[in-house]
Amino acid sequence: MPIAALSRHLVNKIAAGEVIERPAGVVKELVENALDAGATRVDVTVEDGGRKLIQVSDDGAGMDRNDAALAFAPHATSKIATEDDLFAIGTMGFRGEALASIASISHARLRTRRPDEQGGWEVLANGERIDPPVPCAAAPGTTVAVCDLFFNTPARRKFLRTVNTEFGHISEQIARLALPHPQTAFTLRHNGRETLNLPVRENTRGRIADLFTPDFAQSLLTVTPRSGPVRVAGLLGPPSAARSSAAGQYMFLNGRYIRDRLIGHALREAFRGLLAPNRYPAVFLFLEIDPADVDVNVHPTKIEVRFRDSNRVYGEVLAAVRETLQRGDLRPDVQAAAEEEAGASPASAAGRRQESLRDALADFFKSAPKPQPRLGFPEEILPQRHRGTERRSSELPIQPAQKTQSTVTSVSREEAKPLPEYISSQESEEQPAVAVVPLMQVHDSYIVAQTPDGLMIVDQHALHERILYNEFRRRLTAGRLTAQRMLIPQTVQVSPAEAALLDEATDLLGKLGMEVAPFGPNVYAVQQYPTVLAERGVKMDAFLRELLDTLGDDEQADPERLLEAVLAMMACKAAVKAGAPLSLEEMRQLLTGAEEAEKASACPHGRPTTLRLSLKDLQKQFHRT
Repeated sequence: MPIAALSRHLVNKIAAGEVIERPAGVVKELVENALDAGATRVDVTVEDGGRKLIQVSDDGAGMDRNDAALAFAPHATSKIATEDDLFAIGTMGFRGEALASIASISHARLRTRRPDEQGGWEVLANGERIDPPVPCAAAPGTTVAVCDLFFNTPARRKFLRTVNTEFGHISEQIARLALPHPQTAFTLRHNGRETLNLPVRENTRGRIADLFTPDFAQSLLTVTPRSGPVRVAGLLGPPSAARSSAAGQYMFLNGRYIRDRLIGHALREAFRGLLAPNRYPAVFLFLEIDPADVDVNVHPTKIEVRFRDSNRVYGEVLAAVRETLQRGDLRPDVQAAAEEEAGASPASAAGRRQESLRDALADFFKSAPKPQPRLGFPEEILPQRHRGTERRSSELPIQPAQKTQSTVTSVSREEAKPLPEYISSQESEEQPAVAVVPLMQVHDSYIVAQTPDGLMIVDQHALHERILYNEFRRRLTAGRLTAQRMLIPQTVQVSPAEAALLDEATDLLGKLGMEVAPFGPNVYAVQQYPTVLAERGVKMDAFLRELLDTLGDDEQADPERLLEAVLAMMACKAAVKAGAPLSLEEMRQLLTGAEEAEKASACPHGRPTTLRLSLKDLQKQFHRT
């Protein structure tokens, strides 16, 4: 094919594909322009998740007629003028292609007025056509309205997610822009309802209190600003505020939100030893660097950057965060349970919860047909079962025992006793129960059992996760998980983005046994909670936070993957924990469940549940071969 120059309209559409991935991208570009114009107030109005309307109004410097005429022109900007400016960028935006790209894929209208002028100017853009400015009445500042986004690019429009999902991305984008600018007020309205109202605050902690909760903001540790070429400041959540994803990490460079693996690694290293490997600290980190020492032009959306001296940046972040953690009080506050608030002592309340859990779950394996072996556990360690019995589908396995503090439990073949609750009274007369081979629990975390050809070691938490996960899947196939109505609904404060996630996931939550409904501005009430989690003492607020992290993970966009991720998270929360002592009966229950469980060799997250060591391997280790 011959080489031909692309039309300006096609060039703008290509640029739009890089800069404007979804409605949140339009919001980002327009709000950044408002901040660069010195706005002290930014009002964002959205309809239909941004498809129908995105309007951003500010009280910034505004534009005169000449500037308004060039606002939608490609590569027209007031933020850079020479080549040297590219290496010392101090504004939020600079590429000069955002408005032109937006205008090429929407019906856009700009109204603007400088504070020192009597009247304003209006410019209309409709795909390929841009009208000249005409006089209009306008308040000081600028208002840009973007209607019918992607109207002429249906392929891009069909890839948009649901209204609530797209609005959730918009809310998150506002949060990223509002955090480093507490001196600017923000409002956000969706379909006529105000979902966010952020007044001017003196500092970032006040802005965090508005976006999240006052208690969370108060718990944050202050990172003392470090002077030098790389200036690091911010606020850190204590280890108790860690989350199951990096969604709670906000990093800013010269006031611009960024994502950077180098800084992320420094954070993980600083928190090493304080958090589990799969937990992520909540962080609000602000870096200031000479613009000449960083390249912010490596990504169309400017979310990725390249540092001239990355080792220095890494070292400064690591040192600042470590020093903050070393001098901070990292002990979590103790939250009293409902029983304790009613006057019961912590010990008696915990005992009652433990007893109710054991009573509710002890009979999971009472009646079940003989399973087809999957992991090959020896018959000697499994309870005797008989024909004609069935598993009660409403019951779940295993609960930690109330017993001694010893880290090892062992029973010899002679000491083993039958477990009459596994068989009916008639069947017990027909056949005696089978005794067990030597079986023990090591460090209250691993079960060790002899096999005909060696031994096996079972991770009690990982195996129980798999059993519960399979049971949850089975129950969902039949309908939904059982739930209990809460006598007094518990309220949780959420961000607008999280509220959109909850609204989007109403059907999924119902299947899981949860009922969550709006209870006020950015407050939701949990009316119903899964029975299996309530019986195991899983705290509702902690579970809901992890659920929101899972729902907000873009990698779980596929409904089936999202369901698997949520069920795996529920199974992990409900499963017996490492460090929980188990009785012999409970160990046998767990191993019996493994015999029946599909994919029992690994937990839902992919970790192995069982390790084998053959007799030959043992003999080799002891030099017997």
